[in-house]
Amino acid sequence: MNETDSIENLRQKITELKQELADATFEKGLAADENKDLRENFAYDYWDQKERVLLNRIHGLIREIADRTPKPPKPTPKKKILKQKPVDETEIVEPKFPINKWL
Repeated sequence: MNETDSIENLRQKITELKQELADATFEKGLAADENKDLRENFAYDYWDQKERVLLNRIHGLIREIADRTPKPPKPTPKKKILKQKPVDETEIVEPKFPINKWL
């Protein structure tokens, strides 16, 4: 099986899961409208859980497609070469701070 064929199969599976997700979201809305008290609405909880599972599966397939696709090479950053002039030892000057008596 070719790599592009498997990626196309994953994309097809994602479209199917998106359709299931739309149906689950619609059913969840109907369940919420049927019983306004969502704390005791088991149908709403069921469809909410199913919606979360479908979302997780879709995200997993998207990550799998991203892992399988070849990534473009990162451009190498251009290194900036700094030219340093040599330091002459006669130019080194001691700092002229007052010497404290406690040192």
